[in-house]
Amino acid sequence: MKEEEMPKAISDSLNLTISISFLVKILAVTAIVVGSYYQTTSKMSDMERTIAEMHSEIIILNSKMAKMETEKVENLEEENKSLLQRMGLKKP
Repeated sequence: MKEEEMPKAISDSLNLTISISFLVKILAVTAIVVGSYYQTTSKMSDMERTIAEMHSEIIILNSKMAKMETEKVENLEEENKSLLQRMGLKKP
């Protein structure tokens, strides 16, 4: 073998160079990822708060509806009772 064809030995010293533009790109990507994470968590917490408010409103509306239904049933029973009394089928 010729000397030119032999593989070169690995040197002990390693020179690592990073260009400024590559470093700026890495920082920009990192900032975008961190910003996206913060924005996502913020939106999720807002959605959780909105859902909790809606849940409490639904509970309040359900209780109001139950009260209205109870009142309506009582009114219908009174009306039915008075109709039966007018017809003479029930004593007062």
